[in-house]
Amino acid sequence: MTTCDPSSPLWCYVPNKGAAYAFAILYFLNAVGHWYQCWKYKAKYTIPLAVGATFTTVGFCFKIVSSYHLDVLGLWIPAAILLFTAPPIYSAADYFVLAKTLHYIPSQAPMHPGRVVTTFVTLDTLCEMLMGTGVGQVVNYDNPKKVRIGTILIKCGLILQILLFLAFVAVAFRFHSNVRKANLVGRWTTVLYVLYTSAFVISVRCLYRVVEYFMGTTGPLFRHEAYFHVFEATLMLINVLVLNFFHPARFLPKSNKIFLNENGQEESADRGGWDDKRPFFITLVDPFNLVGLLKEREEKKKRKDNAYLMDTKAGSTNAV
Repeated sequence: MTTCDPSSPLWCYVPNKGAAYAFAILYFLNAVGHWYQCWKYKAKYTIPLAVGATFTTVGFCFKIVSSYHLDVLGLWIPAAILLFTAPPIYSAADYFVLAKTLHYIPSQAPMHPGRVVTTFVTLDTLCEMLMGTGVGQVVNYDNPKKVRIGTILIKCGLILQILLFLAFVAVAFRFHSNVRKANLVGRWTTVLYVLYTSAFVISVRCLYRVVEYFMGTTGPLFRHEAYFHVFEATLMLINVLVLNFFHPARFLPKSNKIFLNENGQEESADRGGWDDKRPFFITLVDPFNLVGLLKEREEKKKRKDNAYLMDTKAGSTNAV
């Protein structure tokens, strides 16, 4: 068991003021950069990046003030909640960017481009609600039962978030594979490599949080600020900086109406390049069109069986 610093009962360590000031400034500059890029490129789908950086900035500001008043719960709670909930917002930003990318190359999209956000963000919101509720319970240090319940909720939320992110990476990788086979790789492919980088650092952060909460509030990860600085503050800063320097809007068109056709030529259509004649509700429930894929598989099997029977009959006739 790692001893909690008695002078800082809420943080369990004395916050490093210099580091808090530094991260607050860096994230503030990053947030300004992302808000500017959203305006410059008219890229509404990257707003979550700016929001996440803003949350982190405000979170560190609260942590700075809290470091001067270590026993004030009203300062610790907003700092803890804002710093904890900002990374999932970065995850949501990745979902929006992938959706935009699928809209640009709809012919190779493994799922409905318009349902990437509704599917992944909805599930991610559920994870966020679990973790947010958990954090709300963990702050009750004087109630061990609530702390235990909160810790369980946070663990469940983090594990589900990792699984969800793995599914997201699988979709992005399948799309990338389809694009390569169709020979549609181009300058825009940079966006996919940026998403892979973002997914990696966010996943490392999630693993850090999972290990932290499985070790408990008495573990070294919870009671030593250096781990937070390395595995969360620094990693998330790298994430948002990469998306600053390689902003998706530099490689993708502004409008979803513009897309690449199967010959690699840009076209424009009012409804974009994705054509899904299924009812809207069905696309929400089955964004991957699994029912359609199963039907197509059955039809292929029937055609193959019929072809085999025709060949067999033809062979028998020739033999006679």
